[in-house]
Amino acid sequence: MTFLPTVYPSGISRAIASLDELPVFKELPDGFLRVIVRIIKKINLRSPKNPVVASRSTLADESGKSVETVHRAIRWLEEHGLIERAQKARAGFRGSSSPLVPTLKLLEALLLTPEAEAQLKKAKHVAPASPAPARDFVRVNGFTLPSDLAWIAQQGGLSASAVLLLMRMAKQSKQKLSDVVTATKQYLEPLKGRGLFSYLRKLLLKGQDFTWKATEKKEQHMESQLQNHLAHKAQDMVGQKFQNREGTLSVEVDASGMLRETRNGTSVMRFFSENFLEALAARRLIPVEAHV
Repeated sequence: MTFLPTVYPSGISRAIASLDELPVFKELPDGFLRVIVRIIKKINLRSPKNPVVASRSTLADESGKSVETVHRAIRWLEEHGLIERAQKARAGFRGSSSPLVPTLKLLEALLLTPEAEAQLKKAKHVAPASPAPARDFVRVNGFTLPSDLAWIAQQGGLSASAVLLLMRMAKQSKQKLSDVVTATKQYLEPLKGRGLFSYLRKLLLKGQDFTWKATEKKEQHMESQLQNHLAHKAQDMVGQKFQNREGTLSVEVDASGMLRETRNGTSVMRFFSENFLEALAARRLIPVEAHV
């Protein structure tokens, strides 16, 4: 049995997609991101200033994080003036059920205020259209199809003309078939022929916006590629040692691919990260041999 993916309102999707670019979240610890995404998804766009009611255990389950991480993420939001807590929790439960109230600072940053929404609508009418990125095309049974859609004909058993028909249907519903396919690929891959066509047709007729989901899938793919790259770099650098120019910090890539940071005689283990590679490129960290 297949299930339609959850599709969120465009305002929520836009807010989540822009999180990594917002100045208010510049110092957000990576481990809190999924928790904050779950909180934002619960904001009521009709009344965005209404409290978000969700238990900490629910947020933990939905984000795949521990309850303690949820508590820390909420404290971070409070300390940065992005939420307030309606103090209704039972004594001794550390705010486990207290509603979270989005502040005006958060709503303005996420463009979820009525004023921001009005400005966005106005901008859509006056802003020049951005040029569409070039797409690759392939020939399938005498027809030219976008390469990112060719697989549903080659592997899914659809005729090329059926793919073109679905593309026209998507355009009529002001969508891109490639976004729908990217967002729902895990549900499409088991389907073949008529079943695949019927499922895609059903998605298009529902009129849902799949842009955010497709963007999320692409970002997940890029994140997976990045993690693979970091894992290979870590293995290539096992045993190498670095330190800052002041000699107050030393970093060694250990056999597990983790970073052992030592400062003032105290060592901590950290994940091999982009920040570490950036520090090497900027010469903030240099090989120990070169420093001697």
